[in-house]
Amino acid sequence: MTPRRTRALAGPLALLLAAAGLLATPAPAAAQSAADVAVAREIFIEGSEFAKQGRWEEARKRYERSLAIKRAPITLYSLGVAQQQTGQLVEALENFRAFLVEPSAPATKEYEKLARQAVQELERQIAALDLRFSPDDVAGLAVKIDGVDVPVAALDRPRPLNPGHHTVTASAPGYREAQRTIAAAPGSRLVVVMTLERDAAMLDASAGPRAPLASARPGGAALRATPDAATVRVVPIVLLAGGLTTVAAGVAIGLLGVASASDAPTRDGDAADAARVQALAGDIVAGAGLVAAGAGVLVLVLDGNAAGAPRTAPPRAALGPLRLTVRF
Repeated sequence: MTPRRTRALAGPLALLLAAAGLLATPAPAAAQSAADVAVAREIFIEGSEFAKQGRWEEARKRYERSLAIKRAPITLYSLGVAQQQTGQLVEALENFRAFLVEPSAPATKEYEKLARQAVQELERQIAALDLRFSPDDVAGLAVKIDGVDVPVAALDRPRPLNPGHHTVTASAPGYREAQRTIAAAPGSRLVVVMTLERDAAMLDASAGPRAPLASARPGGAALRATPDAATVRVVPIVLLAGGLTTVAAGVAIGLLGVASASDAPTRDGDAADAARVQALAGDIVAGAGLVAAGAGVLVLVLDGNAAGAPRTAPPRAALGPLRLTVRF
């Protein structure tokens, strides 16, 4: 329908409305007040005057207001014309279809053919958007086109779209929002894949709090989590006790060597040599034990200083003739 043709219809529409009182036809569901019908008629006439002047945006707004107050076939048709002139092709198509399913009346009969022609023309001009998603099984998916929500139940069908530029957004819990800007040509069909990527920050937040790795001092400073003190002291204590035990064994071996040397018949015979070797072995074992015990004492002292804990006295050892006693 050309602008010249629609402008030519604006005058007869207003005349038909005023003369025949089409808007005063009772609604089938419930009766409306005479005041509402009068207001709807007045707003409709204003829209028809704007249409005659080619001011289609103002005409469309008036027709929308009139239709919201009182539904009438002539208002549906007139709104469709104004929407077609302002680029709202999808909306115009649906209003022309709604006009055609209304009961035919003498006052609107002449517009039925024009409405059918408009439907055929609009069906060729309207674009279609086929939205697809990756992954395709996202829970809680929400889609918007130009900021308007798209029902989830309608996502598996191509969506009618007015020609021009549009912004599509898709979001879901645990995913970053995906956004695409598309350009729809008249009569085109677009296939757009919206890829949703996992949001690592949201996944970490949903996993719940983690176990703390540090505890706070009263003054606000943080302390690193350390193993239990009893566990820390096991190693130096074992070193110390083992070292002292080794010292005792070395001393015992040395004493036996000395005793064997004293019993040897000569100072230079085989028995004397064996006794000296035994005594030397006792010295070596005793020396190794002293080194291990010293290492244990050193670790205990250093650990106590690092932890800030009060120092404790090292274990005490008592050496008997053939026995070592360690007290902690």
